[in-house]
Amino acid sequence: MNGLEAVPLIKLGVLARLVGHRPKENAIREIHNLVAERPLESITAADVENLLSQYELPRHRAQEGLKEIYRQALEFRVSDLHLSDAEIGELRRLRYILGLEDADAKAFEVGLLRVHYRKELKKALDDGHLSDDEKSKLEAMAVNFGLPDGVRAEVYKEEVLNVIQQAFSAACADKRLTAEEERRLAAMSENLGVNITHDADTRRKVDRFRLLAKIENGQLPTVAADINLQRGETCHAQFACSLYEMRTVTKAVAYHGPSGRIRIMKGLSWRYGYVNVNRVTTEQLKLLDPGTLYITNKRLLFNGRTKNFALPLKRLLHFTLYSDAIQIEKDSGRDQFFKGEGDTELLGAILEACLRQSR
Repeated sequence: MNGLEAVPLIKLGVLARLVGHRPKENAIREIHNLVAERPLESITAADVENLLSQYELPRHRAQEGLKEIYRQALEFRVSDLHLSDAEIGELRRLRYILGLEDADAKAFEVGLLRVHYRKELKKALDDGHLSDDEKSKLEAMAVNFGLPDGVRAEVYKEEVLNVIQQAFSAACADKRLTAEEERRLAAMSENLGVNITHDADTRRKVDRFRLLAKIENGQLPTVAADINLQRGETCHAQFACSLYEMRTVTKAVAYHGPSGRIRIMKGLSWRYGYVNVNRVTTEQLKLLDPGTLYITNKRLLFNGRTKNFALPLKRLLHFTLYSDAIQIEKDSGRDQFFKGEGDTELLGAILEACLRQSR
């Protein structure tokens, strides 16, 4: 009854019973059983007070136990996410019976009811959208529970911002932010009634992800190059760098075996031993020339101090990005490495888009 199940009292040993010992914990248990077994209208505040007196349990020490009884009764009544007028009246009477102050009980109720409100709100936000029906139900639930506007707004803001942040993180997980993804985020924010704001660092990342998405979609930036281009040729990127190639380097390593000396006569001796010279060959990057690499819609162009060359995109087989370089694999000849301090990720995105459009 009233959402509580009767609990057994703490049993006493023979000696404890002989001396008349009464565990104070049993006072709360007897009050619990009283609420569990009888209708609230048949219980009075005096019944509770008498039990506390019998066990000589001061009210301030009984408060937590009395609140737990009220919590269980409240939890039972809000399990269907609605409090009827009859249930609200029963709770009011239970507070009086247990001697709970209205202010204390109200704070206790808010703590419990906000948990239920948050749970239903999260469930409704599972698809990132709140329908008019869901909004109405949540509003009615908050009003029925008597949640203060401040509490309701706080819970709503926390959960909605969490959903928006998750959606934003998912959209940017690939370091791209497409126009479609931005429209979807804007529609979600409008539906949920929040505005997306970012700090300066996040705004820079968003601008970068937006640019990378445009490049991936074929919308390439245009760069004014200070070199002669062919008709219909457009420069999309330039990279201040140094040109390197892998070259074979051979070193000689001498090995001296056991040796000794034999004296033949005074002032004359004969040394013996063994000397072996091994050659060790390694591949190393060799600097060829500093200059600038240009990426166009037709070619890779390198303008160096001592040498220039052009590589049509159709001859480029593969490229590899490093944090400070880009490696170019051609259909013939040595691989070339262009090392610099520019944005190699952006450079790679532009080169990939150029290759895709040229084939």
